[in-house]
Amino acid sequence: MGGLRTRLRAVPLVGGACLATLLALANAAPASAATVDDRDHGSGTVYTIGNATAAQGGNTVLAFRDTRSGSLRPLGTYPTGGDGTGAPLGSQGAVVLTGGGSRLVTVNAGSSTVSAFQAGSGGRLSHLSTAASGGTDPISVSVHGGLVYVLNAGDNTVSGLRLGEDGIEAVEGSTRSLSTGAQSPEQVSFTPDGRHLIVTEKASNTIDVFQVRGDGLLGVRQTTNSLGQGPYGFDFDRSGRAIVSDAADSALTSYNVGARGRLHAIGEVPDGQKAACWTVVDQRTGHAYVANAATGTISFYQVGDSGQLSLQAAVGASSGGHPVDEALGSQGHEFFVLLSPGGKVMKSAVSSTGDLGSISAVVTGLPDSATGLAVSSDE
Repeated sequence: MGGLRTRLRAVPLVGGACLATLLALANAAPASAATVDDRDHGSGTVYTIGNATAAQGGNTVLAFRDTRSGSLRPLGTYPTGGDGTGAPLGSQGAVVLTGGGSRLVTVNAGSSTVSAFQAGSGGRLSHLSTAASGGTDPISVSVHGGLVYVLNAGDNTVSGLRLGEDGIEAVEGSTRSLSTGAQSPEQVSFTPDGRHLIVTEKASNTIDVFQVRGDGLLGVRQTTNSLGQGPYGFDFDRSGRAIVSDAADSALTSYNVGARGRLHAIGEVPDGQKAACWTVVDQRTGHAYVANAATGTISFYQVGDSGQLSLQAAVGASSGGHPVDEALGSQGHEFFVLLSPGGKVMKSAVSSTGDLGSISAVVTGLPDSATGLAVSSDE
């Protein structure tokens, strides 16, 4: 397997520093799809990836049905046709949904491939195809329309693919290098309008922004020094501003994205915790949630109409463990966080004002290598 590399991903543990951690694979696995009763009429589906190596059976998508009673039930285990690394990737965006939840795309970091699935009735998956990532060690992926770009951390590149009815295939000539000196890339994502592609680079304190051409290839790259230290996970507000976590500062920073890809910082607001890494934003309300890896807490911010940030709660909730990703579900009314080690998905209700309620485990027994979190909604 060309480019196979056991990745000791930087999983933040203390003071915003990201330390390499290798986690053992647990034996527990979710039940088969047959365990779900279609009469549950669930409100959505929660997906993560097992990230197992070839020797451990290969990578799989693990799916759970979010029922109206509030519980999660095992839906199925779906082989990706690729391999994982046997440890959490530590990135944001390892598995994503597109097309209103009708398609799922995931990375296979151990085999340097990307897999695409069709999501059918009740969230069940059908594997479409698996294609080379265009580099080594893919850790994050983003989709806009039928265009896919994947972040390859092993060789500091991004590469494009097309997602069609029959699956996913590479876009010839689409691979581009990150900026010279870029270190520890963490996430790739299109802006909401699809005109730019953004990559955060934690260790070099830089953020790359590529213009996206009409033919799907990338144009000019702009590199901006981040306002905060350790730019990590990010999301966007309703106006397309980038809302970026700063792991070393344990803070959140907002940026305007210029027409040519230059980022213009609006401001940074610390959360008073340690290792702010994963960020999700409810674009309808401006509520933003940051998972702090070292303190195991979730901080709650409000994004204002001009992109200004205000901290609403330094500890909006305590996860009771070490977060490795987070997601919003049910049209922003539910919050999910993935914990490792311990192999759990925790869930909390979200109030109309954005406050998190009590948080509890709704999935246990996941492999400690589980990584990435995506949630679809039936609403």
